Amino acid sequence: MHLSTEQRDILRNKLQQRRTQMVADLRDESISEDGTLAVRSHRGETDDEAVIESMDAVEIASTARDATELAAIDSALQRLDTPDFGVCIDCGADIPSARLMAEPTVLRCTACQQRFEHQHHTPGGARL
Repeated sequence: MHLSTEQRDILRNKLQQRRTQMVADLRDESISEDGTLAVRSHRGETDDEAVIESMDAVEIASTARDATELAAIDSALQRLDTPDFGVCIDCGADIPSARLMAEPTVLRCTACQQRFEHQHHTPGGARL
């Protein structure tokens, strides 16, 4: 994929800004008041154990989703200046620059992403 230096700079800036936000979000989600690593718990907010478990599960899922996104961002930043960036990992075709500008972490062209989601039945759709 041939991207101009300006396009690569725009993508790098987008990725770095999103990375900064994700690191801050993860820090907020996983560092307790005493500075230790912990997933936020909702104990003490209600006496309903089922509600607590559900709310805690949402926190865990949110933290996992953010960690996965951070890893995808780091991977995209590493690939950005390589010939592999912007090339579909499934079919080898160039990923359109508009798709990369909209979501710089994508690994597949639209057709392969749709096929991947259909084959893997990913809830909410896979982003990578």
